[in-house]
This record gives sequence, structure tokens and C-alpha cells, in this order.
Amino acid sequence: MEVKGLIQRETEYGELAFPDLEGWPNQGVGRINPDGSKGACTSCHSRHAFSIEMARKPYTCAECHKGPDVPAYKVYEVSKHGNIFNSKKDDFNFNKVPWTVGTDFTAPTCAACHVSLLVSPDGTVIAERTHQFNDRLSWRLFGVPYAHPHPLDANLAKVVNSDGLPLAVELTGEPVAKYVLNREQQIERNDRMKTVCLSCHSSQWVENHFLRLDNTIQRSNAITLEATKILKDVWNGNFESGLPHGQNIFDEKTERMWTSIWLFYANSTRFASAMAGGGDYGVFANGRYQTTEQLIHLLEQLKLYKSLQAAE
Repeated sequence: MEVKGLIQRETEYGELAFPDLEGWPNQGVGRINPDGSKGACTSCHSRHAFSIEMARKPYTCAECHKGPDVPAYKVYEVSKHGNIFNSKKDDFNFNKVPWTVGTDFTAPTCAACHVSLLVSPDGTVIAERTHQFNDRLSWRLFGVPYAHPHPLDANLAKVVNSDGLPLAVELTGEPVAKYVLNREQQIERNDRMKTVCLSCHSSQWVENHFLRLDNTIQRSNAITLEATKILKDVWNGNFESGLPHGQNIFDEKTERMWTSIWLFYANSTRFASAMAGGGDYGVFANGRYQTTEQLIHLLEQLKLYKSLQAAE
């Protein structure tokens, strides 16, 4: 938000000057305020109440994380964690600080994994409180063609890949190293999250869970790469105008099909894996099945273009 100037308004105290704000209303967690401070508390702590209980419940996160591009809440609902929450939430103490695992709650909400100060029943700190939501995340799973190590900086304004696109990953799938976490930094963040998981699960369960997520990332990225190769063939055949022509890469038929593969279906597959549940959601609801189906349609569209070209 920015202050454009001042506006004079009549009040019961006479005429007063008020700031004219550009970009208001805006309750985004990444908001830059006029004084340079960052964030909007109201994203999670509603005005007037400023409730920690509200911020700890998954319904608050669902305001932004429910659509097909970032289906975290839908995956949570059909996960074992979500099942326990919906069954036992009336027994949870959402206002206790610090939040004691196994006493104040018996299944994690979004806040438990990503934000909250957690302690064990004997008071040992499991995870420090943070308001940087990627503190315990090593991968960026959504919103980009390929899952890649988390960006080093939340401000992506200067990020650009070798194709001139505002992405921290190449269209061939390799991360642009100078913009993302290195492997040691990824391990550090994974260890923070694993500590949370280990407060309820065995070490074997936790290690295998993260191995499965790495495998899911590798496989979903591989499908996106195949889709990208088909899209490049479409561009190189001049069947559609895209990156080689200096044109929009999202506004034609195969480009939209390509986008759906990673923006919706690969994302859902990864979220279902990352959140320890929602398996069917990650396969048939909006996951692996749709990913490969859309890949087939993409290939068929390329073949159609080639056959029409040959007929001409």
C-alpha cells in the first residue's frame, strides 16, 4: 500500500486530514505497509478479536488455500489429521501458549506445522513460533511449472530465468541456483519440520514420508517436463505464438492445457503427498489421473496441428 496524499473529511471534531491509500483494502500476508513494515495481521487474526484460536484453526487458512491451484485445505479435510481435527476439535485448547502437543491438541492444524510455538508435555520446545510461513518448508510446491527449492527471498521482483521469465526455475526444470535455497539450507528447514512430525510419529515413519514427497516431486516434475517439450514443439512449429515469438505463453489452447497440468493437477498430487493424506484426492479428484490425461490431450493437439499442416 502507498499513501497518495491527504483527503479532508468532515468529522464531529471538525475537518480532519486522512491519508488517501493506494491498494486499500488489502489484507494480504505479504502486504507492504506505507511505513515499510510487512504483512497484515488480519489475514489470520480477524480485526477486533485478534484471536489466536481463529488463527490456529484450519478454516482461516482455507480463505486462501482452497482453490485448485493450492488445495491445502481440501487435502487436509480428507487426511487423517483433518479427520481427527473434525472429530475431536471440541476437546482442543486453541488458546494455550505455548501449545502442548498431545495435551492441548491431538492432531496438527496448519498452524501447528507451520507457525505455532510447540512444546512437549514436559515443556521441551519442539518448534519456535514463526510468522515466516516457509521457515519449515524446503520446497516451493505450487504456483510454478516445477516444484523447486524455496526462493531465498519472498520478493521475487528481480527473479528471472534464462528465458527471461520471472521464475526461479528453468523451463527444463532446473532451479536457478542463485535465487533458491541450497541443499544444506533445504535440509535445515526439513529438520525443523521433521521435529514437529517426530513429536507424534516414529523416526521411520517421518523419514519415509519425506522420501515419498521427494519421489512425488521428481515424478510430477518429470510429467511437467514432458508437457513442456510438447508445448515447445507447438511453438517451434508455429502452430501457436509463445515464448520464441515474444508472445504471451498462457493465452492459447495448448498453453492453457500445459498450464493446467502443473498449476492444478501436479500441485494437487504434491499437496496430497506433502500433507500425509488425501491420497484419493491426489490421484482421481485432481491429481495423477488428470495429469496424465491432460498430457495425452496435449500430445493429441500437437498431432492435430501437424496433420492439418500436412493436409494444407
